[in-house]
Amino acid sequence: METILQRLTDLNDVYGAVLVGKDGLIVSGTLHSEDEEVIGAMSAATFGSITNYTTQINSGEARHVIIETQTGTIQMEEAGDLILVVTTQGASNLGHMRLEMKKACRQLMQMVASY
Repeated sequence: METILQRLTDLNDVYGAVLVGKDGLIVSGTLHSEDEEVIGAMSAATFGSITNYTTQINSGEARHVIIETQTGTIQMEEAGDLILVVTTQGASNLGHMRLEMKKACRQLMQMVASY
């Protein structure tokens, strides 16, 4: 798992990547923060709230979320029972990042399924 996350963090403008369970517990991560556990819990809560919202407005469950901030983006992608969270700094290529995240999620789900 660390190898997959490291490949994401090697991309331009990527600040960190973390794999979080939907319960908020960190599975693996490369975030540069002392509050990694808090960030994991908040990421799961945020993704869950957005999924509840999209379900309530009859748009189905959220699969990919992009949050644009003043300094970059936070992207979250569902990977089975896990959530892949990638943070970027600066003006990153959102489409390229999304494709790389989808590829990483497929690999992660195959890895989890083999256990």
